Amino acid sequence: MNIFLADDHPLYRMALAGLLKQLDDQVDITDCCNYNELQTALSQATSLPDLILLDLCMPGMDYEEAIADLKQKYPDVNLVIISGLEDTMDMSKVLNLGAEGFIPKSSTREVLLSAIRLVLSGGKYIPAQIFSNSNSKTENKPTLSARKSKPALSSNGPDALTRRQRHVLDLMAEGHSNREIATALNLAESTVKVHITAIFRILGVSNRTQAVLQAKEFA
Repeated sequence: MNIFLADDHPLYRMALAGLLKQLDDQVDITDCCNYNELQTALSQATSLPDLILLDLCMPGMDYEEAIADLKQKYPDVNLVIISGLEDTMDMSKVLNLGAEGFIPKSSTREVLLSAIRLVLSGGKYIPAQIFSNSNSKTENKPTLSARKSKPALSSNGPDALTRRQRHVLDLMAEGHSNREIATALNLAESTVKVHITAIFRILGVSNRTQAVLQAKEFA
């Protein structure tokens, strides 16, 4: 699993990098101290990361432009914003711009890890603060698709899958093993397993054969 982390606070980066190691036995973390360094690391990477963790406020970075740019250049890469600020308007804006999650830095380690696992499995993490603000108007909340807000619904079929999940499913249908899929898509094998778990949940199936059969029905 490959994660790019960009935050201008070295102590937080170090602590978060250590925590991210709990996600998997093989987690490779690229540590960046600002947005320019992140852009350079991404442009020089031999394969795309599974996840980008980006601090909301860093010197010289406009977060709206940064998120839009990253989602345009790397649409298949999960992007999660982390921040010490907990303004619900910022949270909503970040999610509407296409980020897969917003994690307040005040979150517990359990919440943070669970949020990242949710995103890696194809979901979208919405912080509880958005829903707990009783004064928030509906139009100020992020507009989420049924696929992201309720990934367990199977009525959408394969159309509910992300582009990367669809690629994984297509290779499954061709009879490729997890290792072969990982090689073909330049992913860690553990990441492929995460995608397959998400595919099963979204399609409402329990094994590869059922997933492939459902995909062929909708082909």
